Amino acid sequence: MDFKILGPIEVRAAHGKPIALGRRKQRVLLAALLLNVGRAIPSQRMLDWLWGERPPATAESNLYTYISALRRVLGAPSRIEAGSNGYVLRAAPGEIDVTRFEELAEQGRRALAEGRNDVALERLTRALGLWRGEAVLEGLPLPASLRGEAARLERLRASVVDAALEARLALGQHAEVLADLEALTRRDPLNERLRTQLMLALYRCGRRAEALAVYQEARETLAAELGVDPGPDLNRMHQRILADDPALAPPRTAATRRIFAPAELPIDSAAFTGRAAEITRLRAALTSAGPVAVHTITGAAGIGKSALAVHVAHQVAGGFPDGRLYVNLHGATPDARPLNPAGALARLLRSLGDDAAVPADVDEAAARFRSLTDGKHLLLLLDNARDAAQVRPLLPASPTCRVLITARRTLTSLDAVAHLRLGAMAEDEMLALLGRLVGEERVTAEPWAARAIARLCGGLPLAIGIAAARLIARPGLPLRVLADRLAVEDHRLSELQADDRAVRACFMVSYRGLDAEDSRMFRLLGLLGGADISVTAAAALAGRPEEQTAVLLDRLADVQLLEAREADRYRMHDLLRLFARERAEQEDGEDDRAQAARRARLLRNP
Repeated sequence: MDFKILGPIEVRAAHGKPIALGRRKQRVLLAALLLNVGRAIPSQRMLDWLWGERPPATAESNLYTYISALRRVLGAPSRIEAGSNGYVLRAAPGEIDVTRFEELAEQGRRALAEGRNDVALERLTRALGLWRGEAVLEGLPLPASLRGEAARLERLRASVVDAALEARLALGQHAEVLADLEALTRRDPLNERLRTQLMLALYRCGRRAEALAVYQEARETLAAELGVDPGPDLNRMHQRILADDPALAPPRTAATRRIFAPAELPIDSAAFTGRAAEITRLRAALTSAGPVAVHTITGAAGIGKSALAVHVAHQVAGGFPDGRLYVNLHGATPDARPLNPAGALARLLRSLGDDAAVPADVDEAAARFRSLTDGKHLLLLLDNARDAAQVRPLLPASPTCRVLITARRTLTSLDAVAHLRLGAMAEDEMLALLGRLVGEERVTAEPWAARAIARLCGGLPLAIGIAAARLIARPGLPLRVLADRLAVEDHRLSELQADDRAVRACFMVSYRGLDAEDSRMFRLLGLLGGADISVTAAAALAGRPEEQTAVLLDRLADVQLLEAREADRYRMHDLLRLFARERAEQEDGEDDRAQAARRARLLRNP
């Protein structure tokens, strides 16, 4: 949820939709809670804020009504807790614009004091960008006690404006900042700090006489309005300009590091279809200010993990102004070696503008990456991860960053991670995807064949994409012909390959990672058909004890070559079953296959 008070009060749900806050007193009450977030407010103080010295007889019941209404519109009773000391609004720091503003302001001023002017300007600009008006809770009448906190924030905003101007001048942006300084000075003619900065900007632009005229105008205005002379800073700037102090020359910052936001996400698929529930969940997770910053998408080969991750990342990209980083870790890429953490860190550091030599030590490189990402609003997409060990050094430590990981394995050893397991697409979604890829007219012309193709691709977007590529390559090929070819089980995997994509090759990456016992069990399971597999049946098929068989089945499920169902039951995807049968024919002897086939028949027909 997103609470905004730097301007008119506004609350938005996780999906970005504005929430109607109700009547004026209800909005004043929410404003009071937001200005005191995390602190208990006694009921009597709330009554004073809402009605002053003459509350109506129904004030207490009205207060409870307002609290109940706010709980309802905020979607959770726990948002506003009632205790012995009063009411408390609970919100994560990143959910309130004030908290983000103060954090960025502090980071910017600290960077300015340290001479890191480019970082300072970036942080201060982002802080000011959170303001949607000139006043806190603009347009909402507040009691005097609350106006004090609002006034403090408005003074802080003015100091941030001043610091941002100072950073821009230090970066040699005197020409660019001149118009802003002139407008601000007209608005606040008694502000000597603005006058001093305006004089410096004019002088650096070669307008010395105008800079001196600003001083004379300031002297006359201060005398007329306040009866005082200019202060020491303004006087000092006047004297330095008169003396043409060389130190006032523009800074030599031609080589100043350029601040940029990397935008490395792969192109989104124009034909992306379905996954509405998963998209909603991931969008909410990546844009909320909750405690979980790392999210994984796991699932079988070809199930569409990467496509979903890229699609969602593009949708939320606007919430990450500091950049969107992408690394393909090649954990399950055919004919490619997984990228080691050192290589991945080198890419990430270069993407963030760090051109220094990457430390050979992975821990040192990871520490530098965490330093560069600290406090930044970055989205990192780690695609196709092999395991947790490959990913762990690549994770930022800052709560302002979000990480989205795709992997076949469930990365259970990573701490504080939210896991999303991606299953097969529904047949209707597969049919819709086929229509988007080959054209709705072809699907409409042969609806039966189109649905058969969608069904035989088994809910794998990779498979339907390959089938579509075959049809696109031959515009005159009837869909019926391809459906008939796919219907032949012994030929189906061979039909599902086009150019550099093949379902068989994707399965092979996972299969090659198995040890001898695991791969034997996998090949045997291909003989059982598409029914659920029990531990007892698998043990009888393999001639192994049930305890050992359960371990083997779990390991196959871990690498997505088997789907774990309810207790002690598993299921193998149809295309994986065909692949397992192929491997058995190529790797097992004829006698072994015959004995296994007899055991399988006995299991099917006891």
